[in-house]
Order: sequence, then structure tokens, then C-alpha cells
Amino acid sequence: MTCLEARKRIYDYLNNRISDQELKQFLDHVENCHECMEELRITYMVYSGVAKLDSDDDSSLNIDGTFKKNLLESRFYLFRIAARKTIRIMVDTAIFWAFLITLILQLRIWFWG
Repeated sequence: MTCLEARKRIYDYLNNRISDQELKQFLDHVENCHECMEELRITYMVYSGVAKLDSDDDSSLNIDGTFKKNLLESRFYLFRIAARKTIRIMVDTAIFWAFLITLILQLRIWFWG
């Protein structure tokens, strides 16, 4: 992903309107590009600052902390998706081999019994 593409995706990221594949590419890029990370951080601060001022919540503003937490949660979300895919492949593989072994044993009983 280029810097221009990443900057176009900032608003989609902040509004949770980004696909999982785009999210991975976006996070990979901003974590390795200081300028794009700074652009994301500033935009996040503006968005969350305005949202915080509009709300009735009187708690302190820890925008930088919530920004880092948001990035971490996004990475963890991608990790969970990858883990689910891996587990699914492992279960499908185990089912396939169990079926194949059962079939071979059943054929052995039928034909060589």
C-alpha cells in the first residue's frame, strides 16, 4: 500500500468501514511509515477530541492512549481472524483424514474381511 492509498483509508479506518484485507495492508503500512502514522494519529485526535467534547462524559481526555489501544485492538482483531482460519483448516484436515482412514478400514473389512 502506498502512502496515498493509506491516507485515503484513514477515514474508513476511523469509521470501521474497511475490509479485513485492507485493514491488514493499512496497518502494515502505517506501522512502517512515520508520516502516515502521524497523519493517522492527528486525524484520530481530531475525530475523538470532537466526539469527546460532544459527549456528556466528564472523564479526562487520554486521546493518545486510546489511539494506541485502538491500533492494538485492530491488530488483535486481525490475529483472531487468522487464528480462526488456521483452526478451521486444522479441523477440516482432521475430519478429512478421519473419514479417509474410516473408509480404508471399512473397505478392508468388506473386501478382505
